[in-house]
Amino acid sequence: MGFQTRSSRFVVREILLVGIAAAAAFVFINHDNLYLSHPFRLSDARIESYSLATAMIYLFLRLVIVALELRPPRSYAPVRCPECGQWLDDPTTAGLEAHRRIELTPKPSQKEIVSAVALRKAVDAARRGNVTHPTQSEEPSPPTLIPANAASEDLVAGLNDPDFLERMRHSPRPPTDRRLKR
Repeated sequence: MGFQTRSSRFVVREILLVGIAAAAAFVFINHDNLYLSHPFRLSDARIESYSLATAMIYLFLRLVIVALELRPPRSYAPVRCPECGQWLDDPTTAGLEAHRRIELTPKPSQKEIVSAVALRKAVDAARRGNVTHPTQSEEPSPPTLIPANAASEDLVAGLNDPDFLERMRHSPRPPTDRRLKR
C-alpha cells in the first residue's frame, strides 16, 4: 500500500486512530457485555457520551504516540584525549580521529613571551615618537653601551622607566594618551 503524498499518509493514519478510539469507546461504554453473564445488549447511553469517550481515547492515543516518538538525548561520559589531555566533544572513534587531525598550537615559552612583549612595547614607543621635556636639550643623547648578551627581561625593564613616565605626565605638554592621568 503505497501513499502518493505525505498528507495522504497523515489522513489515513488519523482515520485509523479515530477508528481505534471509536472502537475503544464502544467497548468502554458497553463493558458489561465483557463479563458474559447475560446476553449481549447495548447500553442506554446517548451519542454524546460515545463522541466524548472517542475524543478522550483519541487524545490519549496521540499522547502515547508522541511519548513513544521522543528519544532521550545521547549522553556520553566525558572523555579526555589520551595524547593531549583535552576534553573530547565526541568520544566515538570518528570524533577521536577528527580531534587528531586538528593541529594544536604549542604554548609559547617564557623567552618567546618576553620577546613578544618587548616588541610590542618598542612599537608603542616608536608610535609615540621622541617625547622630550622642553627644558631638556634637543641634542641627541650619546648612545649607551648595550652588552651583547643582555637578557630580554633587562630590555623590557628598560622600557618601563617610571621616571620618564613621571616627567611626561607633569610636563607642560600633556600626553595625548588617555590612559595616562595627571
